[in-house]
Amino acid sequence: MPSILHLALTLSRASNLPTVWTNCLAAWAINQSAEKIFRQTPAWHDPALFDWGVLGWLLLGASLVYSGGCVLNDAFDQKFDQQFNPDRPIPSGQIKASIVWAMGTLFIVVGGAILVGLAAASPLWTVSLIAVVCLYDWCHKKWIGSVWIMGSCRTFLWLVAGSAGSAEIMNTVIICALCVGGYVVGISLFARNESKRGETDGSNSLSILLLFNPCLLTLGLIIMWNHLDPTRVFLLNISGLFLAWIVLNAVLRMKNTEHKGAIGQGVSILLAGICSVDALAVCFFVPALMVPCYAVQFSAHILQKKFAAT
Repeated sequence: MPSILHLALTLSRASNLPTVWTNCLAAWAINQSAEKIFRQTPAWHDPALFDWGVLGWLLLGASLVYSGGCVLNDAFDQKFDQQFNPDRPIPSGQIKASIVWAMGTLFIVVGGAILVGLAAASPLWTVSLIAVVCLYDWCHKKWIGSVWIMGSCRTFLWLVAGSAGSAEIMNTVIICALCVGGYVVGISLFARNESKRGETDGSNSLSILLLFNPCLLTLGLIIMWNHLDPTRVFLLNISGLFLAWIVLNAVLRMKNTEHKGAIGQGVSILLAGICSVDALAVCFFVPALMVPCYAVQFSAHILQKKFAAT
């Protein structure tokens, strides 16, 4: 019988937590350094000048809210899992459903309290984040459009992180938050389309567009902010190409019908790729923070070998 810690990490989809950390790091750092006028070319900022005291609480609070949402996901899905995923902790008898309900609720409540009380994040954005997380848990098996709610969870996470330290949210962070949310929607849409081969609902092209939207946005910003220094332009091009390779590699893998588990593997690659989306975003403002984003992405791949990402 697995330990309670192992069960908690399994229910929390621990392999996805690194993507939560880079979301928080990127959103917080960008909002600290973004100019109020969106059209103004951003300066290159030194991360040593930031007040890093709030980041730890932000990471802890966001991790607990995300983990709580994932735990409650299993609680809501226990009847579905009993039929289709009998190896999950609840239907396999490894843990009682009542404990899962209590654990998920506790994580979300404590996480939200930390975000508002200790990270000084916006109460409005924090409540909105918790609301969409719970809404997704409740309706994702009932409504096909719930993939958009999943994407909004990442969008609101970015807004919560940007507001940490009682900061005012800049337009740049809102645009990046929508971009990250769109990328997550693209993952779900493409995976759903590939699992239902032969059914064309017209959303496959949209899913590809959403997956590549961070690269397209980056290209557009490089053109608009045409006074960026050559070093940042080089780093942005390299990072954009790396993200495009991640997306292309995952898409081709998921289209390989002869390979068992191809869709799950492709989704795992794309989920870890959220860290690359964050690295691409911080490159415009604080290029030094690309390093921890990519390091955390590597840790996500390691964790995926132990804990399933989906």
